[in-house]
Amino acid sequence: MIEKLRHSPFYPVLAKLYPTLHNALIWWAWQICSLFPVQKQKIIFSNFNGNGFGDNTRYVAEECIRQKLPHKLFWVCEKPGCTFPPELVIIRPNTLRFVYHMATAGFWVDNTRKLYYFKKRKSQTYIQVWHGGPGLKRIERDAGSGLSEKYIAYAKTDSQNIDLLLSCCRFCTDCYRSCFWYDGPVLEKGIPKNDLYFRDIPDIRRMVRTYYQLPEDVNLVLYVPTWRENRKLHVYHLDFEGCLDAFEKRFGGRWIMLVRLHPNVNAADFDIRYTDRALNASPYDNVQELLAAGDAVITDYSSCGFDYIQIDRLSFLYAEDYEEMKRDKGYYLELDELPVPTAFDNETMIQNILEYSTETWKENREAFMEMMNYYDDGHASEAVVDYIVKRSS
Repeated sequence: MIEKLRHSPFYPVLAKLYPTLHNALIWWAWQICSLFPVQKQKIIFSNFNGNGFGDNTRYVAEECIRQKLPHKLFWVCEKPGCTFPPELVIIRPNTLRFVYHMATAGFWVDNTRKLYYFKKRKSQTYIQVWHGGPGLKRIERDAGSGLSEKYIAYAKTDSQNIDLLLSCCRFCTDCYRSCFWYDGPVLEKGIPKNDLYFRDIPDIRRMVRTYYQLPEDVNLVLYVPTWRENRKLHVYHLDFEGCLDAFEKRFGGRWIMLVRLHPNVNAADFDIRYTDRALNASPYDNVQELLAAGDAVITDYSSCGFDYIQIDRLSFLYAEDYEEMKRDKGYYLELDELPVPTAFDNETMIQNILEYSTETWKENREAFMEMMNYYDDGHASEAVVDYIVKRSS
């Protein structure tokens, strides 16, 4: 039926009308469902408005399950084939069922903006567990002209409805006050996904190496670039083999690279030549497990580079479009404030690995850690659940 409709002469007209009709239906559904009572012991989790079981929301949900909260737990997901704990009920975003549960849930736990119409009620609690920690490039309001008017309108509405925002360090708290159009409470207890760095790391290291059929003594370097709004791909051309040779020469042992592209990047559009030394890690469900299992990270603007500074592991910055990004969005920190070696081309990147100085790293990292003032201690998820329990009573 649908295929026949696609080939009919009416399809182009219907395709244009559908978004308008769907938006109107959702709007009316919110008005009606908001008449139903709020259920304090219902929690809706969302990861990028419909992604799989991951990021900060995952660890809050797992903590709710671990503590056996007497709450009904729902997860918003539209990706097929995702695996979830049996305690979570899965709902598709922007459906009538989704609107009903959102309108009647006592708690919303999200890690990004709600880029759709919603109607929050006074008795509902919205917890924003933002997906990133500290990073180099400016975000939200601080990004200036890099944001569309439509996004800004959504962001302002979203921030006005937030009841609690999480922060992993003093730097982030100050940043969020500046850029999020938000002046409400901030929970300075770390961010949930960073709890993994304080757990049984040897077990996680073994698990990831077993997954990739690697020996336990192999060293892992993760290449984790972010994405660009213009979706340019040429900036990802890191010399994998050259970097791996440099790691082995400078630090010894055998090194393998796990290449993990951003979820917003279509890996099929990027011509990566994977080998037995450079492995495709994009399909791996939980990037935080990869980070916890790794020995070094190479990134451009991702907060995971800052994570590795915090947990005292090898961190390198590689960004071919550094100057372009600086003009478009700007940065929170100057390069001389970062303790990590930085490179804008492959030659410099390889040289940075070969000439890595542990003494310089320790000295620069100490000053950096003092400036950032981290709060992470492995109990951020517990702090969020404690907040939920108190608000539920």
